[in-house]
Amino acid sequence: MRGTVSLAVVLVGLAGPGRSYGGEETERSAFAEASKSAAIAGATLSKVHRWLHETALPRIDAKTGLYIADGRWNYRDTAADCYPFFTWAAWAVDREVLNGPVRAVLHAEQRLCNHLDRIPVPYDLRKGQRAALDYEEMVFQASEYVKDGLIAIVEVTGKDEWFERMRAIEDDLWKHARIETPFGKIPSRNIEVNGEQIQALTRLYTMTGEVRYLAWAERLADYYFSQEDFVPNRLRDHGCEIIGGLGLLLAIESRHNPDKARIYAAKLRMVFDRILEGGCNQDGMMFNEIKHQATGTRRGAFSDGWGYNYVGYLCYDMATRTETYRPQVRRTLRALAKPAYRDYQWEGSSIDGWADSVEGGLYLLNRVPVAEGFTWADHETAAHIARTAEPDHMWGTMKLQANGVRTALIHALMHTRGVTAHPWQDGLELGAAPGGVDCLTVVVRARADYEGHLEFDIPRHRLYLGFQEDWPRMNTLPEWFTVEPDRTYSVRNVETGETFLRSGRQMHNGVRVNIEAGKAVRLVVSAK
Repeated sequence: MRGTVSLAVVLVGLAGPGRSYGGEETERSAFAEASKSAAIAGATLSKVHRWLHETALPRIDAKTGLYIADGRWNYRDTAADCYPFFTWAAWAVDREVLNGPVRAVLHAEQRLCNHLDRIPVPYDLRKGQRAALDYEEMVFQASEYVKDGLIAIVEVTGKDEWFERMRAIEDDLWKHARIETPFGKIPSRNIEVNGEQIQALTRLYTMTGEVRYLAWAERLADYYFSQEDFVPNRLRDHGCEIIGGLGLLLAIESRHNPDKARIYAAKLRMVFDRILEGGCNQDGMMFNEIKHQATGTRRGAFSDGWGYNYVGYLCYDMATRTETYRPQVRRTLRALAKPAYRDYQWEGSSIDGWADSVEGGLYLLNRVPVAEGFTWADHETAAHIARTAEPDHMWGTMKLQANGVRTALIHALMHTRGVTAHPWQDGLELGAAPGGVDCLTVVVRARADYEGHLEFDIPRHRLYLGFQEDWPRMNTLPEWFTVEPDRTYSVRNVETGETFLRSGRQMHNGVRVNIEAGKAVRLVVSAK
């Protein structure tokens, strides 16, 4: 399709918040919002494209093929926190890189680093051999790779090679589990590891249908719930993983094992209530630890993982079909308008604190849309993560910087409502905004001639992960606007009036667009 107006696309007929499609006035308003989003997302995605090619790709070691983002290859940092967002960047802006150099890193790390069956250990680049680790450290690093690395990749690639790698590591971690408990052997006593394991095992269960994965997740939950007055004290990373993990497990159980879900729901509500009572300020903002009774004015008082924790609370409400915690989440998101949370230094001046806090906030805003929260996320991202006012600013590749790339992508794709343009071209601008129920507008602008296609998101939670509902969870790119593969959509060119039909599968595979520099295409897509 060719167009001569500022590249803009309107999509109608897919799930999204708002009012029903209301004609020209609604369309104009939606386009205005989408146009603003195009500027925001376009600047970030162009920067990600530059980062991918200028900064990240040169960090692949020519001799080993490993991605040595911080000068090494290990599994607690490089594989877990650097590699996945290198992968996300390629998925979002350059699929040739995804299926070439990025995929080759996966092959290299398996070839060089598998140690105990398929459980990997770091690679010593200087010595040219695998590093020696004790059992606990090996389990910790492998679990980090699965939860922070492979899960994030599988969320956007489905049952590809990354899924097989995730499954293989999990199978062997549990094959070699050696910690005795009354419920059976588990791989670790580390609460971070076990929270990560629950998050991985729930996904593996729904993706494969193999009950052993659910049984292992239940073994961990039973291990903690059997402890009198169990409440995790640490409400930030390296401790809070169990909160979201147990929430996601409850959600899965509610659809696959309702009897177990009833038991877990009662226990989990006691845990969640204790956290709210002792671990939050008056706005519901969480401290780093429950025992920490600071006023919230001292640097580091608040947990940058507050949003990660609240996804577990939203899982509880969805699983139990109640409004137990959603009002609390909404109240906390509205409180983000207060000066106390603007430019708050979650981890001093490190980008990681802002990246984690905004990421968690966006997970919540995806389910509980609150205007104050979106305004806060836009400001924090522009000022501290994407640094929009600094076009020459570029992220590094070490883990804290990679986390910044991660959150910049999550934020940008919120502004595109999950629509991506391939191939990406520097100077391209792509944005979207809901125009009502079953209505979305997308705006794209190009400074130079552009030829490519727009790819629309699908309900990955169901088609990739096998979830019956889109459960709130960590380590994902949220779904904002999705097409059903077997449904038919009409596509209307606003400028020409031309209308044609496409299936959701065709929409996901890509709608062709050709744009002359400074011109535009606008489309309206409606579900038939």
